[in-house]
Amino acid sequence: MADKKKKIITTKDPITTPRRPVILKSDRDVSKDQSKEKNEKDKPPTIILKTREQSTPKEERPLSPKTQADIESPHPSKITQNDKEKKDLKSNAVFKLMTEPVKLLDENLEFNSAALEFLNDSNSNYLVVGILGTQGVGKSMILNLIAQNEVGSDLCTQILQSHEVPIEPTLELSEIPVENQLESLSFSETPEDKPQDVRNIFKFKMQDIEYIERGVNCTKGVDMYITNDRVILLDCQPLWSPSLIEETSTNPVTARSANIMTVDCLQIASYLMSICHVLITVQDWFTDYNFIRYIQAAEMLKPTLSASNAVNTNQESSESTSSGESHPHLLILHNRCQLEDFTPEAVETMQDLYRKAYQRSNLQLNSGMYMYSDTNKNGLNIDSVCKSYSVRTCGAPINLFLLPEIYDDFENRDIYRGHPTFEELAKRLRWMILGVHRHQITNVPNLSEKGWFQYCNKAWETIRKCTFFMEYERFLP
Repeated sequence: MADKKKKIITTKDPITTPRRPVILKSDRDVSKDQSKEKNEKDKPPTIILKTREQSTPKEERPLSPKTQADIESPHPSKITQNDKEKKDLKSNAVFKLMTEPVKLLDENLEFNSAALEFLNDSNSNYLVVGILGTQGVGKSMILNLIAQNEVGSDLCTQILQSHEVPIEPTLELSEIPVENQLESLSFSETPEDKPQDVRNIFKFKMQDIEYIERGVNCTKGVDMYITNDRVILLDCQPLWSPSLIEETSTNPVTARSANIMTVDCLQIASYLMSICHVLITVQDWFTDYNFIRYIQAAEMLKPTLSASNAVNTNQESSESTSSGESHPHLLILHNRCQLEDFTPEAVETMQDLYRKAYQRSNLQLNSGMYMYSDTNKNGLNIDSVCKSYSVRTCGAPINLFLLPEIYDDFENRDIYRGHPTFEELAKRLRWMILGVHRHQITNVPNLSEKGWFQYCNKAWETIRKCTFFMEYERFLP
């Protein structure tokens, strides 16, 4: 039986063996596959480019032959010219040039942000100069001397003309009778022959004879002007002026209103000490002890302004520059000096007094703004203006400068004045202030102009909210 089974298995029977069915593809499937293959063949190859390394500088990158030909050719292409024009427009659109002063603090002592458009965000090489003084000592005139690029020979004439009352505008022809219209017309004077307006020459407004007779101050709040050399000049209202009491108080003047005005002026003085490189204190006679005490009180009440509270900086800069607060250079300036004030004995007396008065002050009195050179400290030859002064006759110099009074006969060289000309002294004053060391105002290094403006806003808010001034007001009589 086993043999029979083997035979049955080994024998090939066409009927019993199963056949696999053959599946034929349709024409539609073939066309789809062919179309897919064609689409894959027609696709463009993807090219992968390696980006240039940003660490390699622009000058070391290889140049194509076309760019090399453009560089070697004397005529630049239009594309490069357009790029340069766009860059110039962007650089010029950063800030505007100032033509007249704007308010940093308005009449109500509120911070004004109108000067932000005149500040450059990429410039950190600037100089801030502030000035303090009583009413009518010539603060605005001194800042006008610093703001001028060149000191002309007619400077004294322009200063004397600034005290005159401006001429009122003439009536229009329609308001003048017909028979008098020909008489009002002048054909001899041309626009070129007319004298230039002093108000266009000097940026800060100075007192004329009308302000002087009425006893009214000219500057209100703090005015700011930025020169083309990026020197920021700050002119403030006078200290403890009676006209300020009449303007600020609506009720009859009382001791309370006078104390409020005193504290407001102390806050302005402390504010200028916090935001300036150079602080000029002006007097027109030697010397007011109350003024010295006022400067000492403003320095004593000035709060410490840290960079973290004043400027929004990153954590690294605030930690790396956690040093103490800097203090401005103090320049003591005497205006309208007489003949006896320029003697070596008088200069020595002034310097000894101020040296003892500010011996405990942090304000910098030895900054190189001297009337004569000190051979022991600096080797600059600056004796060309004041030749009669020396360390032997006047002692060690400090930041003291004298400006003479301008008389109507200033052009008469035969009169002995006892000092150099006003133009030479004005040049020397401007040269000293612009050449002073520009220290860091805040803890932040390389602070830009806009960063300084933001610091000014925060500093004024801190000073206005400081309780030291309120406590000081309680002890005033």
